[in-house]
Amino acid sequence: MGGIAKGMSPYPILLVEDDENDVFFFRRGMQSAGINHPVEVARDGQEAIDYCSGAGNFADRSRYRAPGLIILDLKLPCVSGFEVLEWLRQNPATLQTIVVVFTSSTAEGDVSRAYTAGANSYLVKQATPEGLVELLKLIKAYWLGANVPAPSAGFALSALPLASQKPASS
Repeated sequence: MGGIAKGMSPYPILLVEDDENDVFFFRRGMQSAGINHPVEVARDGQEAIDYCSGAGNFADRSRYRAPGLIILDLKLPCVSGFEVLEWLRQNPATLQTIVVVFTSSTAEGDVSRAYTAGANSYLVKQATPEGLVELLKLIKAYWLGANVPAPSAGFALSALPLASQKPASS
């Protein structure tokens, strides 16, 4: 069975989301769904890359631990969610980190591009708080419960390129 070993503190979830309302409802929904993992928030794509690489304000890994799960919006300022996903999958240290795309887009092209870039899952944001809680319960049951993460999903910061380097556009 997956999940957290007894005595271990849960790994953080990195929520990459620029909309304050979505962040608020996500945090509230996590409480209602019984998810006890700490949540760190990156408000744009470049901040997500900086967080994942431990650059700048995120260099203190005792304070900003590497995420075990990334919840990624696609429509972000600075660097898009697609570019963040491509950056994560180009780096050995983040190659197997679980990435769940969490977006309002139902466009077939976005779904296909996200999976091609390496998303583990693609979920469409729900219009109601109840719908969000149900979706978060599914994330809890599968990604935080039953799923066994890859042993190499941890970070080796020395293997990452400089965070100031934006990913190549595709």
